[in-house]
Amino acid sequence: MTEVRTDISRVTVFRDGARVTRTGKVPLEVGTHKVLVTGITELAREDSFRVKGSGPATLSSIDVGRTTKVYEPKSDVKPLLDELRKLELERSATADEITMCNGRLTDLGAMNVEFAGHFGLLFAANEAEVTQLSEMDSVSGKAVLDAKGKLRDLEKKLRDIDDKITVAKMNLGRVEAEKRTEVFQVVEITLDVTKKAQVGLEVTYQCDGAGWTPSYDVDLLSEASKLRRVALLGNRTRESWDKVVLTVSTATAKPVEAVEGAPFYITAYDPEEERRRREAVRKEMAKPEARPSPAPMAMAAGPMPPPAPKPPPMADEYAQVSELASGISVYELPGRITIPFDNDQHPVTLVEEELKSTTIHYWYTDGMSEAVAQDEVTNGDTVILPGKVKVYAEGDYIGEASVGQVSPREKFKIGTRVAYDVKAKKKLVAREVEKAGITRGKLRRAYTYRLEIESFAKRPIKIEVFDRVPHSLNPAIEVKGNWDQLQLESRELGVMKRVLDIEAGKKKQIEYSFEVLWEKGITISPPLP
Repeated sequence: MTEVRTDISRVTVFRDGARVTRTGKVPLEVGTHKVLVTGITELAREDSFRVKGSGPATLSSIDVGRTTKVYEPKSDVKPLLDELRKLELERSATADEITMCNGRLTDLGAMNVEFAGHFGLLFAANEAEVTQLSEMDSVSGKAVLDAKGKLRDLEKKLRDIDDKITVAKMNLGRVEAEKRTEVFQVVEITLDVTKKAQVGLEVTYQCDGAGWTPSYDVDLLSEASKLRRVALLGNRTRESWDKVVLTVSTATAKPVEAVEGAPFYITAYDPEEERRRREAVRKEMAKPEARPSPAPMAMAAGPMPPPAPKPPPMADEYAQVSELASGISVYELPGRITIPFDNDQHPVTLVEEELKSTTIHYWYTDGMSEAVAQDEVTNGDTVILPGKVKVYAEGDYIGEASVGQVSPREKFKIGTRVAYDVKAKKKLVAREVEKAGITRGKLRRAYTYRLEIESFAKRPIKIEVFDRVPHSLNPAIEVKGNWDQLQLESRELGVMKRVLDIEAGKKKQIEYSFEVLWEKGITISPPLP
């Protein structure tokens, strides 16, 4: 059995996993050899291992197993254990002395009680003198004081020993905490070597505990936008990636399923039929052979993307990007990257690209007191994943936003901000109220509004103006207006859209009228202005 040392040389990071490649070389004689590749994280998926190599050898088989390695603490625990045993012996001896001292105090108390009882009888019979009582009190009092003083010293000594034992246990626990057990995966490779040579091996596997989230910087310019894509990489695979060729992929390692359509049956509810159905299901499940066994966990082994072409020499530190099937993007970073195993996110700049964009102003007359500006950006050939975006306008930071998934070459809007170079107002010019009888028993109200939009921008602007008039589905309420003359982009359920081009420093006014007629006795809700 020959063990070969391998190093992680390439890593492809997916959104929820990683594809790791280890490479190594081993000199082998002619014949059949079993080669071990060790030190692989236990988070590697057993069914994802693939082996290939180079040299005059034939790969016969591979087998994946597990091994356990115990890491002993660097510090020697023997001095700490010796100190702890010494303190525990000293504590035991001190505790015995305290017990003896308490017993002496008990004996002295009992002796004093017994002497006092007998002395009274002897003194009454004139067989004892008072001086003997005084002498006994003096001797016993001094003995009690000496015993109590010694007891106090012993209790203080015991507290000091307990404190030292606590410190010794803490130090021992800290050292013992360095001891750990880790589980690794081992790959056993059987090779038939036809010629003595150095054989190169390449072991590839998929592992959990890794992934990345996107982050973006967008600089909105006059006729274009610069989009910088950043990947926040996370490596919790228990393997450090030291100076590896790193590729970031927008693919996911999770299995994807195409769900087939099924009929949707509806019928009248019958409680008796439902009761019979549930009873039949209950009886069927009560049979031992009908109980479902736990389903095995599905092991997702996502397809390994084809190797991306090596990037040409570049002056800037951006990735080489390519588009795969179904819009999946792959970014191959230049040089070698180090991503340690930790709980942090490591930002890596992928690419910066210039996208076509147009600034469009927006104003909703009944809901916004000010117009806003947005940029309509056309995405390039790589997908934009959902993430946070730091937005700049002409290099100045204007805020943070979020973006949903944007497909390649799809248009999206971003960078909503107050348009201080545009003023917009809506004014009620006229309002007419007519009572019943004038319009054949109907009530009528007529309105005339004026929209004023003035541009103070340095260049021509395009603005989308949304306005609304009352809309009713009740045939007894009718809304009329000169819609054909208003040059509307669209009108749906009373919401009208206009797209206006305004020259720099110019003003546009739009005036329109409409009327509402309804039958007498009907109350409109909500009330008209």
